[in-house]
Amino acid sequence: MIKLRKYALHVGVAALAVAGLGVFSGIALADDPGDVDSIGTDVVRQTPQDTPNPDNAILAEETGLSIEEIDRAMAAQKEFGEYAEGLLDQYPGQISAIWMDNSPGTEGPNTQGNVRFKGATPTGIETKSNVVLTGGGLISLSEHKLRAELAATALLSQGYTNFATYYDPREDVIRIDLLLPEGTIQPSKLALMPAVRQQLVTEPGLQGRSGQLKAEDLKLVFSIGDGPFLTLHHSRGGNWLRDGSIRECNSAWSVDGPDGPGIITAAHCSGLDKFEQPGVTPYGMTFRDEAFGDEGDVEYHTTSHAELAEFYATASHIRIVDDIQPTDSMVGKNVCFYGRASNVRTCNIEVLNNNATLTWTDGTTLRKMAVTDSTPSVELDSGAGWSYGFRAWGVNTGRGPKGQGVFTPVEQAQDALNVTIRTQ
Repeated sequence: MIKLRKYALHVGVAALAVAGLGVFSGIALADDPGDVDSIGTDVVRQTPQDTPNPDNAILAEETGLSIEEIDRAMAAQKEFGEYAEGLLDQYPGQISAIWMDNSPGTEGPNTQGNVRFKGATPTGIETKSNVVLTGGGLISLSEHKLRAELAATALLSQGYTNFATYYDPREDVIRIDLLLPEGTIQPSKLALMPAVRQQLVTEPGLQGRSGQLKAEDLKLVFSIGDGPFLTLHHSRGGNWLRDGSIRECNSAWSVDGPDGPGIITAAHCSGLDKFEQPGVTPYGMTFRDEAFGDEGDVEYHTTSHAELAEFYATASHIRIVDDIQPTDSMVGKNVCFYGRASNVRTCNIEVLNNNATLTWTDGTTLRKMAVTDSTPSVELDSGAGWSYGFRAWGVNTGRGPKGQGVFTPVEQAQDALNVTIRTQ
């Protein structure tokens, strides 16, 4: 059923000139060492050992800051991510929000981490100089995310489309970004609350304060336009994937999966059956599984060749994959984007949220998505990669009405498809 719905969306996108979707730039190379050489002498392989922090130089150029300033900022982001993930493991269900920002008046990449605990801050926690620990959170992080998803269900039940809902940890609210045609009467927050409240009270997983909704829990933001809310981009991120003789989408990260090693790509890509690699006759690939909707936008294929833990960071640089980015500590961090069509690697991009539900004109809905403050993605950039350094972050989906980037986090992609991103 999902394959049919996905195919219908794919055709509708072409017919309506709606831009398409994206995936990551992982690669699958053949077993024959000669195939490895087919990447070309002008392509450089990068590893953390020979090229540490390769994206820091890009970010320094884009921001106008010194490389030393960027090195310190990105080290702070990495340190906070590891610290926050440790707290999530140590205090399950007790953390209400995680994000990064800067002290007032400070420019450049965010360097201050924030962790808000549910209730009182536990005693005896190891503190860090770049981290602010607070208490007073009313519900847990997982409950916040579920409430934002249920808000989307409520809006759909009221006939709304072209919107995004997500939990905003900075303002501690469920944020609703609603795109309305010009001349439409804007609904008030109070008018939407009964439908949202009804969804919350009927959810067994929400008890006590998490099942309640107050006016201060919602923030409603309007944009004017005809839609769609989410513009999908057809792909050119890493190596080409074909539907017969037609280049249609792009290879994503190499993975290990229940049907063997393979690659992941965008779930909207229908009929893919060939993997194209420079200097090699296109070879077959087999569809195995997909998630398009409640679990994101990803698809899993196997091939007859070896899938390496590598990806194209630019057209002339292949990097190893040494790690994946956890979803819960993404907000406020910098991430990079590279697509073959735009053909520029950009890193001055900040993750705004990691739990968005987005819907557009025909009611098609994607959940558990990450949203960034910007993206250079253009049409034909589906398959472009979200990453930083040698770490895999996500699978590109498209662009929001204000130029936001949208992608499926790699942890979500793994969970949805029961696969594991290959790392070295």
